[in-house]
Amino acid sequence: MRILHVHWTGSPVTGGVETHLRAVVGQLGALPCEVRAVVGTPRSPDCDYDAALDIEVPFAPDGAAALTERCLSADVVHWHNPQWHKPEVVTALVARLRDRRWPGRFVFDLHNIDERPERWEFLAALPGPLVVHSDFVAGEVRRRLPAAEVIDLPLALPLCETPFRLPGGAGGTTVLQPSRMTRWKGSHLSLEASLTLLDEGADLHFVHAGTQHLIWPPGIPDTLLERAGVWQEKGRVHFTHYRPEQSWAAIRASDIVIHPTIDRGAHGEPFSLSVAQAVICGRRVIASDSGNLPLLLADYSAATLVPAGDLQALTEALREAVDRPAVAPTTADRALAQHLRDGFATAGRHHLAFYRTLAGPT
Repeated sequence: MRILHVHWTGSPVTGGVETHLRAVVGQLGALPCEVRAVVGTPRSPDCDYDAALDIEVPFAPDGAAALTERCLSADVVHWHNPQWHKPEVVTALVARLRDRRWPGRFVFDLHNIDERPERWEFLAALPGPLVVHSDFVAGEVRRRLPAAEVIDLPLALPLCETPFRLPGGAGGTTVLQPSRMTRWKGSHLSLEASLTLLDEGADLHFVHAGTQHLIWPPGIPDTLLERAGVWQEKGRVHFTHYRPEQSWAAIRASDIVIHPTIDRGAHGEPFSLSVAQAVICGRRVIASDSGNLPLLLADYSAATLVPAGDLQALTEALREAVDRPAVAPTTADRALAQHLRDGFATAGRHHLAFYRTLAGPT
């Protein structure tokens, strides 16, 4: 079986599709199949580059020609987030492969979704099953597209670990937001809540990871960043970045993991690899009631959920958590951690089992 994964980028960053793509391709590579990845970001490790997928390259009618040739040799083309990044390329490629009488099958992977009707109309017309990675996304897709074939597969995550030292001094409580630094991830909320506690005299360090961006600006108000700069000079606020393999050490070095994604609708947190890692590592978690987070944390004793976008509730939850002792995982906590870790470790096998079901006629 020959499998081609397609996405706009394969550069490993903190969390997200790229981390899963890298991990699942690696896992599939150890199984009896041939797997490749093609992306639109140059110099993505272990991936081929195709300009048709590059979001900085304008779409041209003949732009999908080279990508078509890549796909013709594949039995399965697994396209990640087709509705988000140059969907016109998807449309052109589907038409070209149909004209070439390609015998393979498409799989379309929805890592995140939103409320925009045109995107749902686009997804409804795609010629293949829709893969999702959480009960939350599965429910949203089935509600909007009741005729679609929806497959829930576990996310992959590199379980290999390399050392990483979080910035900050000894003593006090270390609060880590391990997501990309963007307004959608609630970065402005976690930063302001931490600054409020620091102004009150709390003994804490706030560390925000994911500060290297591929495209979008973070959307954090300049006034807030200026206020944070005062505490940066005092060595209490830190902005950093780490690779996926370093994320385990970073999360273990923290006392509290904070994840205040702001949306409650379909564009809420679709899964959250970093929060799952925090559960596996036995960290205290403060998260919003956004997307999959309430489902993921429902059985975790060391989690506090706050309303999405509610700065006051987030600040109060953080104030209370700073004074709490280290987490003592319960039996249920350990079972949840093992379940999540097993899912990450065996995602490739689940994907391959699904691909084998596609071997029949289209």
